[in-house]
Amino acid sequence: MSAENVALVRSLHLDPSSDVAELISDDAATATLREAIGRAFDPDVECTMGFPGGMRVAYSGRGLDGLQSAWQDWLRQWVSFRTEVEDILDGGDRVVVLHRIEGRRRDDAPVETLRRATVWTVRDGLIVHVDFNLAPDDALATVELATD
Repeated sequence: MSAENVALVRSLHLDPSSDVAELISDDAATATLREAIGRAFDPDVECTMGFPGGMRVAYSGRGLDGLQSAWQDWLRQWVSFRTEVEDILDGGDRVVVLHRIEGRRRDDAPVETLRRATVWTVRDGLIVHVDFNLAPDDALATVELATD
């Protein structure tokens, strides 16, 4: 089932030219996105979002509303925010996505391209948990990668 899990997670990522901050601030665009991807998520999907300073916030039992809240909280600090997938790694029921993020912060602090990771947990063909904004080494340490 892990190849299917990787394909599912891959299908949920936006084109790197998409400005996520702009998308999330547009109610109509967000509704369209939710409609397009909603069937991929368990109704009780949970997520965790990492914030500067090492703070992690859990958004539990709130489904897509929780995911949207997590992204709205994260994007409060950004005027523009883009992410580009570098690699997607098969960890069976967990899929690790390594990506680069870049953007412009509201405080105009210079932002270099950052490497970050996300761990997606899949059960019965649905996303049940997403852990956003991890250091790549921390994400890789949470899974046992499948080998060919």
